[in-house]
Amino acid sequence: MKSFYFIYFMATWHNFCFRDIIKTKTAHLTQKGEQHMKPVKILVVDDEANICQNIKKILSKKNYEVTTALNAEEALEKLARDSFALLISDIVMPGKNGLELLKLAKQQWPLTKAMIMTAYASTDTAMKSIRLGALDYIPKPFTPDELRTKVGQALSGELSEARASDAEKDLIDVIDLDAPFEAKEVEKATDENYVKMLGRSDMPVVEVKLPSTLPNYCAVGTMVCDIFKKLGATCKAGTKSGECPQKKAKKTAAKPDGADVRRLVGIDQPFIYDEVVSITGPEYARQLGREGVAYLPYEELKKNMAARLRADSARIDVDIPFDRSEVEKAVGADYAVSLSRSDVSVVEVKVSESMPNYCQMGSMVCDIFKKLGATCKAGTKSGECPQLKAKKTKTAASAPAKDESRWIGPDLPFEVDEVAAAAGPDYVKHLYMEDRVVMPYEELKKNMTARLSPQAAVQAGLQQHVGQMRVLVIDDEVAVNNNIRKILAKKGYEIEQATSKAEALEKMQVGTYGLVILDLKMPGVKGLELLAALRERQPAARVVIVTGYASIDTAVEGARMGAVGYVPKPFTPVELRLAADKAVRLAA
Repeated sequence: MKSFYFIYFMATWHNFCFRDIIKTKTAHLTQKGEQHMKPVKILVVDDEANICQNIKKILSKKNYEVTTALNAEEALEKLARDSFALLISDIVMPGKNGLELLKLAKQQWPLTKAMIMTAYASTDTAMKSIRLGALDYIPKPFTPDELRTKVGQALSGELSEARASDAEKDLIDVIDLDAPFEAKEVEKATDENYVKMLGRSDMPVVEVKLPSTLPNYCAVGTMVCDIFKKLGATCKAGTKSGECPQKKAKKTAAKPDGADVRRLVGIDQPFIYDEVVSITGPEYARQLGREGVAYLPYEELKKNMAARLRADSARIDVDIPFDRSEVEKAVGADYAVSLSRSDVSVVEVKVSESMPNYCQMGSMVCDIFKKLGATCKAGTKSGECPQLKAKKTKTAASAPAKDESRWIGPDLPFEVDEVAAAAGPDYVKHLYMEDRVVMPYEELKKNMTARLSPQAAVQAGLQQHVGQMRVLVIDDEVAVNNNIRKILAKKGYEIEQATSKAEALEKMQVGTYGLVILDLKMPGVKGLELLAALRERQPAARVVIVTGYASIDTAVEGARMGAVGYVPKPFTPVELRLAADKAVRLAA
């Protein structure tokens, strides 16, 4: 018993003596481990330098090591040189946009996590970002806490990357959001440099480097200012009033004294009366009216007009200012009298009397017209002379019909063989029509067939999959449900419908579907629970969300859960068919 107490006493004493030493050692080891722990590296990409710097300040407070890039090309270079745990990229940038950068980054560095931020948030780009591999989609503007929270969730593993096939990612390869052309196609038609310069406005972006700030440059006056330098790069008067005091003083000094309106000639002639008199004379100024028009006394005006009219009457015409008497002396009185307003002499032609049996319908003397008693019932009824009509028909029948398919072109109605016989086959091959080289029809047909063969094969394959695919339309609005059925049925889809949660779950339990058109807002459905149930029961089915309550959050979460399309209501038939066809291509 004594030995037991002795052992207990020694153990307690040992723990008490060495407790502080153990704590100090443990704390030292922990601190040493933290010092050796490498900071997490984050790459921020945005074409606005101030945004990059703001994000760097926000994340640096959490001890993240932040590197910035102003475009996609710079970001790719930095990704190739160093290893980053997280990529945060803007979408709208000159050259490659954020979605193209995201795709390239995930292809070459799949372990690098990614997030997208944008001031042009939309459900379309949100879906594309998540399906391309982004962990989250952050609309601008955002608060520092929101950004830190999102980054923390991405790095801690709380957010998982959506599973998307390479085929699906290839379908999202676009130059720009409003220019849906593949970069490779545009590069073949133009060149690589043009594609790199394409921006959001679909016009080449030319980078203009702004000059560095000049010394003693004042932002208030937008100029280099000596006073600004003397005051120590401050301008209290300008800052207070919002206007440069030097420019304000110049405006005040340059302002002329106001003219005396009582001494002006008129409201619409703001000239001082004395100045006008000194230049033109008192007679001119005295005859000026208040409307700025010179006037004469009535008697003088009457006399002048009479003389002018006499002179005009003596002239032949307005644009032939010759006196009639002068013309008579040169050419004779008969010629002068026959001249008209058109400057051409008028020749009088006497019309002969109506000829017997003259038919107005055919504009000729007609024996049939005589036999019918000066009437032509057939011509009056049709508005055309039956004799002339018969002659035209006979002439047309005798002429051989032209084969339009053998013409060179619509505005060159000549047969290829005839022109080739007259001018040679080389000449025909190089004929131009509306700035385009025209080739023979058979050669054109052969080229078009070869060009359309790959597209026709793809379309045929797509149509085959459409015919074999069962589609389930889930929407509680019967009218919308029926419209979706009619739109897709025209493309050959086999459609089944469900108008409630229970009916949809029952159909998914019994049948297998390749495509599901899903409405989000339905009675008895909370959030995306129906989408979750669908993905659990039929993971191979492609889901296209249609909703009248579109939002960035539902688009992001839907994409994470496997939806391949997101169509806001109201939608057009073309928009719905495109979303369905995309899902079919992925399923194929």
